[in-house]
Amino acid sequence: MGKIAFWITAGPNLQDKALANAVLAGRLKTMRHQDIQVYFFGPGVELAGQTEGPMTEAIKTLAQGEVPMGACPFNAEQYGVTATVTDKGIRMEPAGEALVRLVDEGYQIVGV
Repeated sequence: MGKIAFWITAGPNLQDKALANAVLAGRLKTMRHQDIQVYFFGPGVELAGQTEGPMTEAIKTLAQGEVPMGACPFNAEQYGVTATVTDKGIRMEPAGEALVRLVDEGYQIVGV
């Protein structure tokens, strides 16, 4: 079984790029039963904090598929989306800690 972490830094201006990878993450989890995690960083946190749109739907699908999701709490505060992001089931974890944890746990990091 593969261990893949999608590190999403693409923000609202690159929504299609981020969305394609969020959808892929969900499909790898549900259809191929891979060990998947998703982490939002930088502008990706702003995108995750949007209250409507395709990315919001993709995040709902990830949550329903029990894909663990995290986001940088500092970016969430910077973009003013902390409550919105956590309401979607995305946990706050500092980026440095998340990256080291994912590598230590053997995940391949896919940057988007």
